[in-house]
Amino acid sequence: MLHDHFLDKELGPIGRVVTSEDSPATAHEFFFWTAETEAAQNLDIGHIVAAEAEDATAVAVLDDPRRYSDLQSFLDDFYAYDGDPALEALSERVEILVFKARVLATKHRHEKKKSKRPVRTGPVFFATSAAIEYALGTDDFAGHKIPMLLHENGNEKDGSPQRTPLFVDGDYLLGPEAGHLNITGMSGLSTKTSHALFTIASTFQTVKDKKVAALMFNVKGADLLFLDKPVEVDSEKDPELAERYKKANQKGLPPEDREMYESLGLEIKPFENLRIFAPLAFGKDGGDGMVHAADLRTKDLNTLRNARGEDTCVHPIVWDLEDVLPHAGRIFDPTDYDDKFKGFVEYLRSVPVRTMRGFHSQLDEAFEYFEESDSSYWNGHHQATIAKVRNRFGVLPSKCAGLLVHGRVEYGDSPQVDGPFQDREMRVVDISHLSGVPQDLVVTKVINSVWEMAEQGRLGVDKLVIFVDELNKYAPSGSKTSSLKDTLVDISARGRHLNLTLFGAQQFRSKVDDEVVGNAATSLYGRIGDEELTNSSYRSFSGTTREELLQLEKGRLLLRHAHYAVPVFGTFPRPMVLMGKQGTDIFGERKGDAATSVLAVMRGLIKTGKPPAITAIRGDIEGVPEEQVYEALDAVQAAHRTGHGAADPYKNFRWNLTRNNRPARRRESSQILSGLDRMRD
Repeated sequence: MLHDHFLDKELGPIGRVVTSEDSPATAHEFFFWTAETEAAQNLDIGHIVAAEAEDATAVAVLDDPRRYSDLQSFLDDFYAYDGDPALEALSERVEILVFKARVLATKHRHEKKKSKRPVRTGPVFFATSAAIEYALGTDDFAGHKIPMLLHENGNEKDGSPQRTPLFVDGDYLLGPEAGHLNITGMSGLSTKTSHALFTIASTFQTVKDKKVAALMFNVKGADLLFLDKPVEVDSEKDPELAERYKKANQKGLPPEDREMYESLGLEIKPFENLRIFAPLAFGKDGGDGMVHAADLRTKDLNTLRNARGEDTCVHPIVWDLEDVLPHAGRIFDPTDYDDKFKGFVEYLRSVPVRTMRGFHSQLDEAFEYFEESDSSYWNGHHQATIAKVRNRFGVLPSKCAGLLVHGRVEYGDSPQVDGPFQDREMRVVDISHLSGVPQDLVVTKVINSVWEMAEQGRLGVDKLVIFVDELNKYAPSGSKTSSLKDTLVDISARGRHLNLTLFGAQQFRSKVDDEVVGNAATSLYGRIGDEELTNSSYRSFSGTTREELLQLEKGRLLLRHAHYAVPVFGTFPRPMVLMGKQGTDIFGERKGDAATSVLAVMRGLIKTGKPPAITAIRGDIEGVPEEQVYEALDAVQAAHRTGHGAADPYKNFRWNLTRNNRPARRRESSQILSGLDRMRD
């Protein structure tokens, strides 16, 4: 044998290569019949085997199993039993199970020689992990080996399958060699968002010599709002929080998922640098004056991450008219936004008009001119066009739903949704409470701004991942264009050279622009509906693979990568972070319980050691008005935000609590003394 370490000799041969006039072995596929051994009975679609060619070993993926007998037609069997299925056979008919094996790679005896020879008739073995890693091209990776899935082969040892991490080349995922990831599958079944989170976490932990960040859009409830929270907590370290996890029915990772993380070489930990951005709630625009982003309170934002102590990572998305005008085409109906309308908007940008107050001032000036003049044109624009613009802009604040303020916005040092990124930052843009126009506006403006930062070299990190769900909505196939589609096409074509990587997901890959999906060097496929699988996008898959995609279980995906000659099936564990409704159940606002708010803040501020017990907190704040408790707590948080926080946050809180409570205690003492004086009189 040429490469014994590629063959599972312990289990022995599981079949034998077979060739015929109709089905010869080629450099890219061969057939083999299976043995009747217990090991061979574990063979299944997607398993990986190895067989010998001249001076080489071929490693191949199993596909298209078929069972054969010597019958020429079904009628032969019918007549053999006289049409009675209850009859016993005179002799057992010989049947064989035959698999097609699609070659992943061929390892030649001479290291520098690349062999493409067909395998010869001979035994077939299960491939070892070393063989699988070689066949998937890991030796040729130019960048980091980033684990994406875990392949389980049929060669079991002590009841456990052989597990091999499926790596992708970092240079072909993040660039510069190729780049981008695309995930396809039915909504709710293929776990697209879960795997995107898994891949980002895997990248953060693996690519240690570069600054990496991610940008995601939260479009559904609280799905991505608690990514800094662990999937489970230690009841000994924090019994109160563990009890809340239990009440929310949030269960920890099962042992098999923990084993998968261990096999993939990944730690089970949440994202430590989470920033969430959300628009203002309706009616909280702050009037016509200057709006300072740093002064906006979390409770005024349209997000479910708003509990005191859990909101330190939440920041506002707030824009003035100057920010919105470049994207007017996404706001107004295309039939309204004609060339004349667009021309006047460009005039407003050139003046420049920065606020809604400035806009109304410009239009008042225009109509005063029309009243005093016989001309129908003002600054080159017709009166009817200006009237139309005024009419449409009248509903602009409501169409922008908490994004647009009347006055001027001043961010100062406050983080901005489209500002530079920090290393290992997970930035989530919460647009779950928006719909239609405002949701599209946020996605468009943020991605366009990030693209501009990339072109100017101001990203702040070496690599940025942008995750866009429902890609068929933002970059649809066909001739329909938009500024966002153009930007996404640009990112897919040139983004890797500017350190941008697009992670796209959609239910219908066939309805996404060809250039966007065509530039993805890595693709994942979950369960897919039959109406989608009939599309030509899947013609390269065998009939058996397509049938498998119709019924994939949750957590199992098909991976295609630039280094893989054949797609490979694998699984991935549940996310290592808290997702969905459990986040709000555990960390949501608790009315009338100031002690819980104090504990939440302390958990965030105390990085080493245990937070104070809830019983101790309740004892310390007993008798103190709730308003004063929150004032003391706010003072501690403010100090930490400015970088001047105390080494012991809880001690600092108690000091603030005592200081704030002194006037009340002095008044109480004064009242007691006055009462004593009256008694003496």
